[in-house]
Amino acid sequence: MNEYFEVVARRWAALPTPVRRPLQLLLWALGVVVAVELLFGRQRYAHPLGIPFPNGVSLGILVNGAIQGMLYAFLAFGLILVYRANRIINFAHAGLGLVPAVTALLLVSNRHWPYVPALLVMLIGSALVGAVIELAMRRFWDAPRLIATVVTIGFAQIFVYLEINLPDWVGGTTGLPTHFPTPYSGFKLTIGGIIFSGDYFAIVVAAVVVCAGLTAFLRYTRAGIAVRASAENSDRARLLGVPVGRLSTIVWVLAGVCSGIAVFLQAPVTALPAGGSVSPLILLYGLAVAIVARMESLPVAFGAGMAIGVIQQGAFVGASKPDDAAALMLLVVLGALLFQRQRMARAYDTGMSSFKVLQEFRQIPAELRHLPEVRRARIGLAVLVAGVVLAAPWIVGTKRDAFLASAALAAMVAVSLVVLSGWAGQISLGQFGFAGFGAAVAGGLATRHDLDFFLTIGAAAIAGALLAVLIGIPALRVPGLFLAVVTLALAATVQYGILSRAHFSWLLPPTGGYVNRPNLYGRVDITSDTRFYYVCLVFLVLAYASARALRNSRSGRLFIGLRDNQRAAQSYGVNAAGTKLAAFAIAGAIAAVAGALLAYQSQVDAGSFQMGTSLTAFLYAVVGGLTSLPGAVGGTVLFSIINNYGGTQLSVLASGVGVAFVLYVFPGGIAQIAFQTRDSGLRWLAERHGIHVPSLVADRRVQAPLVDEEDADHVLRAAAEQMNVVGASR
Repeated sequence: MNEYFEVVARRWAALPTPVRRPLQLLLWALGVVVAVELLFGRQRYAHPLGIPFPNGVSLGILVNGAIQGMLYAFLAFGLILVYRANRIINFAHAGLGLVPAVTALLLVSNRHWPYVPALLVMLIGSALVGAVIELAMRRFWDAPRLIATVVTIGFAQIFVYLEINLPDWVGGTTGLPTHFPTPYSGFKLTIGGIIFSGDYFAIVVAAVVVCAGLTAFLRYTRAGIAVRASAENSDRARLLGVPVGRLSTIVWVLAGVCSGIAVFLQAPVTALPAGGSVSPLILLYGLAVAIVARMESLPVAFGAGMAIGVIQQGAFVGASKPDDAAALMLLVVLGALLFQRQRMARAYDTGMSSFKVLQEFRQIPAELRHLPEVRRARIGLAVLVAGVVLAAPWIVGTKRDAFLASAALAAMVAVSLVVLSGWAGQISLGQFGFAGFGAAVAGGLATRHDLDFFLTIGAAAIAGALLAVLIGIPALRVPGLFLAVVTLALAATVQYGILSRAHFSWLLPPTGGYVNRPNLYGRVDITSDTRFYYVCLVFLVLAYASARALRNSRSGRLFIGLRDNQRAAQSYGVNAAGTKLAAFAIAGAIAAVAGALLAYQSQVDAGSFQMGTSLTAFLYAVVGGLTSLPGAVGGTVLFSIINNYGGTQLSVLASGVGVAFVLYVFPGGIAQIAFQTRDSGLRWLAERHGIHVPSLVADRRVQAPLVDEEDADHVLRAAAEQMNVVGASR
């Protein structure tokens, strides 16, 4: 399969550019049309000459989609700028201008400020927020790109918390207003039966001006040319004296301004739902636009944004659900990435999208494992953990057993993330997409075909592994952070496509989505939440033990070797493609089993497997320690407890400020804190028992005994006489 892709890629690259570019656009358009046909059904489309074509989409709807797509282009502009400067995908980009823009809008609507001063507040505030976030991100310049990207997810959570409280702090109200007066809202124009106010045309003018201005900045100014040069190779740029830090600040300021303008212009047109401006769905559209633009071309991003806006509005006409267009983003992203694979491969080879090695945590040194104190500590810790998890229903109260089962299943997803992302190095932001697919398979088989509990779990595991391999095959051609966008798009496809009863009702349980818990072997009743928690706990222990055995096996060592240095691993005969696909299959199976169990826990619907859940799952695993099984599981359980007991605002604040603080001090996450504490205790034990452990302490300096000056002179004279004797003999 890998050789086949190589042949196709070489032949495709051999085509002349005037031939290849139109074919790329044609194939991409045909893929989108076919996907729309499969998603929305033939009954909503006319078929002239056998070609599916949307029926009843007016010119006004297309214009509306193109204008709203320009807002996605604004997001793409900032994403492209930050990626070119720092080689990270800024998941906090949609929120950079959120706080200043919402503040300015509240000043206009609630405080009756003039429009122009409020506009200046938005522009200056967005620039300042961008600069402040860039200063905070400098701490992670030398950290793995994965850690830096996760920190931006934490900042996005902080922006959500601020947006929730801004109406009370600035406007004195409990929610965001739905109407924002502007000086050009009185202008009206009807196109295709749809009335467009001046607010729509303000978006058009701003998008054109910003796109042209940023393009001119990057091409014709010294700072813009330096940004492009540092993006090609930041290390070489530093050696040549390019002020990379100053350029990074400029880029983040521009990104913040782009974000602020997008939010400020969106509000009069579509209003602002709380947290909606930084939702993963809005970010996915911006990422899709940026990837179609190859993360470099602003004019292409402008056109791609309008195209995706048209797709979204077409979905609204076809299915009355504009968010259904998110299910198509996986095809858009995959198509764009595969067409651009050769360019990205060169970037990957030169280190432009490199990932530094994630922090690994060593086991207890062999010299200390036999000590009685170490054995007693390990046994005591195991007994303590086992006692807590077994007594958890009585600790939290039996009325909250459902939460315990959900936490155990979230920990299973964390185990799958450790295998796929922590060890194999394949970044997945859509792990709950595999879980949702497993839930759909297990729930459908249990309700529609009355299959046995364990058969449904096994079928879900196989289905999850197959889906992961299908995603992994094109992902073999996609390096680094781009895979994260692919998996995020997968989560959107599962949420808005596979788990939608309008499109896949034959796969899902009947209306209601509930799956009854059975009696295992006709004897063990697991209908109560307490007993079902213990069932989930057994599966968690099995997944944990299997992953730990995998890490200690040859396959686990191959995962680590490919993650750290793929070229070196391949030079030893390692099959990179097969090893990566194996990691995808194992992780997909574990996540799908967790989803299948979750089908017996709650409804099988899109609300149970949202895109945001996949992002937070990855966030918690990284904060816990992505390369450490106990760290990832412990971090996930800890944040699950905070979310369940702390309320909405505390959970958002913890996943924002808490995540940023932990990773700022300890880039290895909570696991780094635990293992550093353990190593300190081991050093004390080693010193107490007089055992030298090279892996814990530096090599000891051996100092020769002191001698007086007369003895030293005697030694020197003897050495000189010996040299004279040797010289005379020659």
